[in-house]
Amino acid sequence: MPYIMNTRYLEVNNTVFWVNGKYSGIYSHMAKQMIGQVNAMLSHHSKVHLIRFDLRLYKYTDNNEVVSKFNRILFKWLKRKYGLKRVGFVWCREMETAKQQHYHYALMLDGHKVRHPHDILIKVKDVWETNLQGSEYTPKRCYYNLKRECKASIQRAVWRISYLAKARGKGYKPSQTKNYGTSRIK
Repeated sequence: MPYIMNTRYLEVNNTVFWVNGKYSGIYSHMAKQMIGQVNAMLSHHSKVHLIRFDLRLYKYTDNNEVVSKFNRILFKWLKRKYGLKRVGFVWCREMETAKQQHYHYALMLDGHKVRHPHDILIKVKDVWETNLQGSEYTPKRCYYNLKRECKASIQRAVWRISYLAKARGKGYKPSQTKNYGTSRIK
């Protein structure tokens, strides 16, 4: 059974991070895996560009195949356009008042090759709306430029993505379907 914590901080690899989990609680395991992917990207790149957006579906699905298809199409384009070696990501599946699920998503890229999300968000919208029959939403202040040696820049991004691990809205799915997914960068 996943463990929900009502906390303001989490410790990951001997570093304490402030997290957005006081009110609805967060799944600590999920948040730690997400933070782990940020750290993994920073171990490969001294700068990481993190972009946050939401993906909505028009119809409910029992699985997350639509996110896998989205990743395949988007990552192929990103690697070709920017010459990226790796693409980091975290997403979570939620369903609250709507009859279909939506996804909160954070994309992590080499910050030496990408510094602004404009072209990428256009492609995200195109891939999701044209190929996968949904709508994309970009929140205000949707991107962060993290620097390995700047703890403040990392903390701001971790606070933002820790929202994806919130307890509210999770669990409305078949038992074999995941609530979240992350890249597997080591």
